[in-house]
Amino acid sequence: MAPPQQQPDIAGALARGEIDPIYCLSGEGYLVEAAAAAIRAAVLAEAGPAAAFNQDVYELKDKGLGAALATARTLPMMARRRLVVGKGIDDVRAADLEPLATYAEDPNPSTCLLLVAEKVDVRFKAFQTLRKRGYLHVFAAPRDREVPGWIRTEARARKIAIGADAAEALAAATGADLGRIAQALDQLALYAGGEPISVAHVEALVAETRQRGIFELTKAIGAGNVAGALALLTNMLRNREPALRIQYMLARHLRQVWRAKELAASGAPRGEIASAVGINPYFLDDILVPAKRMTRGALADAFERLFQADVDLKSSKLDPEIGLARLVQTLAESSAGTTSSAPASTSSTSSTWRSGGPRPA
Repeated sequence: MAPPQQQPDIAGALARGEIDPIYCLSGEGYLVEAAAAAIRAAVLAEAGPAAAFNQDVYELKDKGLGAALATARTLPMMARRRLVVGKGIDDVRAADLEPLATYAEDPNPSTCLLLVAEKVDVRFKAFQTLRKRGYLHVFAAPRDREVPGWIRTEARARKIAIGADAAEALAAATGADLGRIAQALDQLALYAGGEPISVAHVEALVAETRQRGIFELTKAIGAGNVAGALALLTNMLRNREPALRIQYMLARHLRQVWRAKELAASGAPRGEIASAVGINPYFLDDILVPAKRMTRGALADAFERLFQADVDLKSSKLDPEIGLARLVQTLAESSAGTTSSAPASTSSTSSTWRSGGPRPA
């Protein structure tokens, strides 16, 4: 059995018919859920028609461990094995974990006790016992540089063909959100229509969809629609879009607006503007409309506020989501004319920040 510090191959063991009496899963959410789903499927497949009589689920934070362990000690009904699931083992107090340590020393072989956690404290005796006996499985999230390799491995497991460049592009578009990547792989496979997934497929489907969220957010901000902008932001955060990534994408969008404003003022055709700002011509109006509406002063103020928000988030303990909500509200109120249009910061550093994008003539 793999050491708990490595990525455990639970699926491989299950495929060989090896089912442990206890699994304690902790770590990266998607990997934990995938392993838990594989364990559930293996145990209940053994139970066959009696599966419904041999599956019990407990919310341990509310009910504690007592009932779950009592059920784990009972024999299955007309089946080889019973599945007992305990959610939130990391929410159980240390003193209440002692019975788990005792059970782990001599578990019921006709029960599979599946414990799920976000993060366990291995200083507690119960988790030390689980680790010692090989029942603790900690799934580490891949580092950013490891995500493209994880994408290729996941694609092979799903029998989806994807090139190395496309995997890099997908990693750049989604970040290290494995659940989102898995969903995107399924969508891309359908979109590619049987062909290997290419960079063009990723850019057309995943990157463009993500950018649409930013378009809608910036349109609401530019229109001074405070409630609408905050609602869109809330939806993006609910869909697990990282706050700092939204801030980065918002800055990128404003740079595109600034560049488009310059080119439109010089009489450049639409095709040239779309190419220069790096956007699909179909979505060009989402850049040109705010470019025409926002003055140079309003754009400069927006960059000042973005810079100040970036400084605040990196130099304080402010929750990034709260900081981003304040930024979006301030920008929308500024567009609506309900707050002062004075820049948020006049430091020389903010000029450097703005220099990352085109400056108007």
